[in-house]
Amino acid sequence: MKIILTGATGVLGSHIMYEILELFINTKMDGKLFIIARNKGKKSALDRINELLSSSYSPKIIKDKGIAKLHEYIEIIDTDLAVIQDTFSSQIKDAYLIHSAGFVNLSTDEEQREKIFDENTKITKSLFNLFHPFIKKFIYIGTAFSSGNRNGLIDNNFHSLGFKPEHRNAYENAKFHSENFIAQESKKIGLPFQILRPSVIGGKMLGTENPYFISKYMVFYLLAKFFHFTSQRKGDQENVRFIVNEDTVLNIIPVDYVAKVIVNTFERDDIEQLNIVHNKSFNMVNGLRLIMKEVGYSNFTLIQNSLDFKYKNTIEKLYYESIGKHLSPYFTTAANEYDTTLLNSILEIPKLDQEAFTNMIRYARLNNFKDINV
Repeated sequence: MKIILTGATGVLGSHIMYEILELFINTKMDGKLFIIARNKGKKSALDRINELLSSSYSPKIIKDKGIAKLHEYIEIIDTDLAVIQDTFSSQIKDAYLIHSAGFVNLSTDEEQREKIFDENTKITKSLFNLFHPFIKKFIYIGTAFSSGNRNGLIDNNFHSLGFKPEHRNAYENAKFHSENFIAQESKKIGLPFQILRPSVIGGKMLGTENPYFISKYMVFYLLAKFFHFTSQRKGDQENVRFIVNEDTVLNIIPVDYVAKVIVNTFERDDIEQLNIVHNKSFNMVNGLRLIMKEVGYSNFTLIQNSLDFKYKNTIEKLYYESIGKHLSPYFTTAANEYDTTLLNSILEIPKLDQEAFTNMIRYARLNNFKDINV
């Protein structure tokens, strides 16, 4: 089996890499994993991958195998994509391509819109156009939020909606555009494809190794990070008002669960689209209260009416002119849930209750919200 993976140094991509290597090790498969990675500063692509394979947070089965043995499965492609065709075409023939690389940016700034859209769509189109003559299947890792601002029960098919989704930001729009491109172009040439869409990714919850670990703190973690450091300022806490609908929910899914589902699913011909999401979304009001309690910021108010909203103090202004501006659309979005019947049949969805959610935030707080940049 041959697999090409993009985004292996990312939050989700690194876990997909671990799961693929674990599959090769456990099944004693004659597998080859081609990792498309770049140099970063003084670190070579090889250095970056080796760090992921030998760190304290690497799975035990990976560390026990050792770098030398692992590299019998791995080939790193760190050349310019334009020359891959000449250099690797015979080696990658009939490989599965899992495209997990992306630029997560929930900014609502109008001046950022075009940049975010281009960053997420151009590389996807380039990869597809470059690899489609050689590969067996194109697996695109999208986002469940490309469904847009919708209420009710959301199923796995986003391509026969009969309406155009209303997206909250350029990132959602770009991911929706990219997956439509993959679906349409693949069908034209008869190439099998798959669209797999995780919701908001949280820390690890499967097994006993490094529970709640995540390498980068994004989305709800950023709100926790802001108020964690704000709570440590001297003086009285200033009151911050959150504009939030009491029915709004946020769907969170553990990173290791997502990776396991992807590796359990990519070979299946009967699955073309799949939302990798929790069967029960987290109520946003409850989530906010749990976050603020865990980070020690008690002076806040939940409001529903945003008419004539004017900042009352410095902290409120700082919040809404930074992370709050980008998260706010998710606080007032329509309440929805996802149909997880198929997903749960692939791998049972772990329980994510108030205790588990608090533990995710606590893990981040105890690690001072420090991202691991490989």
